Amino acid sequence: MPTPGKRSSMRQIAAAAGVSVATVSHVINGSGRFSEDTRERVEAAVEEYGYVTNMAAKSLRMAQSRTIGMIVPDISNDFFSKIALHVERELATEDYSVFVCNSANDPARERDYFRTLASKQADGIICISGLRRLDGEFVPHGIPVVCIDRAPENDLGFPHVGSDNIGGGYMATEHLIERGCKNILSISSFTANYPGNERQMGYERALAAHGMPLCRDYQLFVSGKQPSIMESEELVTDFLSTGCPVDGIFAHSDHAAVGALRALVAAGKRVPEDVRLIGFDDSVYAQIPTPQISTIRRFPERLAHEGCQALLALLRGEKPEMETLVPVKLVQRASS
Repeated sequence: MPTPGKRSSMRQIAAAAGVSVATVSHVINGSGRFSEDTRERVEAAVEEYGYVTNMAAKSLRMAQSRTIGMIVPDISNDFFSKIALHVERELATEDYSVFVCNSANDPARERDYFRTLASKQADGIICISGLRRLDGEFVPHGIPVVCIDRAPENDLGFPHVGSDNIGGGYMATEHLIERGCKNILSISSFTANYPGNERQMGYERALAAHGMPLCRDYQLFVSGKQPSIMESEELVTDFLSTGCPVDGIFAHSDHAAVGALRALVAAGKRVPEDVRLIGFDDSVYAQIPTPQISTIRRFPERLAHEGCQALLALLRGEKPEMETLVPVKLVQRASS
């Protein structure tokens, strides 16, 4: 008996439904003669044991639905919503409709969306960001998948389009160093997603390149899925209360940078005179406060374009670049 959630063969589905392999094939393809009871048993086994992916693969060979699934971790996030909007616009020019799924950073919901998109015979899937690498357990067989700002596991063979997060983390940290900072805080997350991990790598590499020690006490981690304004404010407030010297802060998101700014202002620290501050993403949050926050700009339109082109190449039976790195840019404002 196959195990639910694992990849299952047609033979295993037949065993679970108590029918022949030929009958399973007839039900999946909508051909041949079979009873309503047989159809229901086969479809129940397909749904329970995940063979829905092969159903979609068969559909791809027969006809296209002209539908693309797009899984987004948080559609309320300004950066993700921009990518989604550009993906939708670009694919519309190719006569594709886009079905947007908001996983709310929930792995179980994300897995369900993959299966739903497969059952609805989506021609392809674009997966945007997430809390971890995309692993094979989540992904349907036979459907082209492209990852944007999220790396797949090494053996999945999916094209990946991402921002240069390592370069951005390095750039942000080096900017603070060049402005004279010697004690630089880093604000990230315990559940750091793939881009967040890369930004931390950039921070560490910049310190090493400039002969500065990596001090674990100067690495702050929030407990949530993404550094939030409130959590980062509390963390920086607690750090400042220790009396440890700090003259620079690299926040791995603009949300976290806003929280850090609030804490600094409440503690009577002047920005940038006493402490220089830089965020990441160049979201609207970086432009609202006074002073406005320096940041690393990512380019959602470029990410969306490269992701769409990779998926369209797969749909044409071509082999796109497996990894595309989109450059980032330092945006200096009053906070640094």
